[in-house]
Amino acid sequence: MELVEQVNVKVDSKGRICIPAEIRKEIGETATIKRVPEGFLLVPGKKEDAVEKLRKIINSKRKRTGKPENWSPEKMKSIWGKSE
Repeated sequence: MELVEQVNVKVDSKGRICIPAEIRKEIGETATIKRVPEGFLLVPGKKEDAVEKLRKIINSKRKRTGKPENWSPEKMKSIWGKSE
């Protein structure tokens, strides 16, 4: 496979960039655009696993902002009929 050092591409009227097929094959399904001192850098992205992302959210520790109240059943029932 030939290593492509630089390719000039055009931006269409809708702001899209057409990436040549040989480069798309190397990039894969996703890509990340990073701002660097020289401009922008396009690098292959990591495919995000939705299940793994959800697992991280579930297992993360939540920050408490206060102490939970133990409401009586009467107090809870009093708000059921109210709509906001």
